[in-house]
Amino acid sequence: MIKLVATDMDGTFLDGAGQFDMERLKRLLANYKGKGIYFAVASGRGLLSLEKLFADVRDEIIFIAENGSLVEFHGQDLYEATMPRDFYLETFEKLKTSPYVDVNKMLLTGKKACYVLETVDETYLKFSRHYNENIQKVASLADITDEIFKFTTNFTPETVEEGEAWVNENVHGVKAMTTGFESIDIVLDYVDKGVAIVELAKKLELDMNQVMAFGDNLNDLHMMQVVGHPIAPENARPEILELAKTVIGHHKDQSVIAYMEDL
Repeated sequence: MIKLVATDMDGTFLDGAGQFDMERLKRLLANYKGKGIYFAVASGRGLLSLEKLFADVRDEIIFIAENGSLVEFHGQDLYEATMPRDFYLETFEKLKTSPYVDVNKMLLTGKKACYVLETVDETYLKFSRHYNENIQKVASLADITDEIFKFTTNFTPETVEEGEAWVNENVHGVKAMTTGFESIDIVLDYVDKGVAIVELAKKLELDMNQVMAFGDNLNDLHMMQVVGHPIAPENARPEILELAKTVIGHHKDQSVIAYMEDL
């Protein structure tokens, strides 16, 4: 019997407009509560962004945020992996040497806020505000006093794969992963949604065969590998479709919540 259902957001749970039906979700959560099923959102988005998106049901769901760097339930951190200050400053210096990285198209997410340089590309900043809350400009990353979860940066469609590979080959202690929209998340090398969901299942005393997950992109890959019931919308990447035990309709048609309702 399924006891934990986790879903990616963009390209999976959210529809084509990046939205979902809150009243429909509330009915689903009431049904799940009666059946003893936990519901988690697993996203590359920051916790602040997810909490705003799900404000009406914040206390009823589990947040797997920052591509697995943080798991929160009922306001308590069940798991987190932050970068020490010296580490993220050294990582930034290394990233500056990449032929693919534009530091003015880079954002750091922390516990209290998100951070960009004062020289940030304004188009990138506008784009980032769709997915991140409380973005602050700083003259230098050394001015940040927050705890940092990850870097996010954008490449062109033509260089996104090369940029991701460069980071993984040249920057020690981190892992870069494609999240869609030509974005790359850079997290600690032992962090991803799969690691986070395994830790969450341990906390909830669940077997992985009791866990179902929905995903569409490469940052969902490990999560889809470790759960007993990986499900993918038809728009998912080929690597994800290959892992899925079941392929459902397109995310634009709210196929994920429809499938959840039949559990």
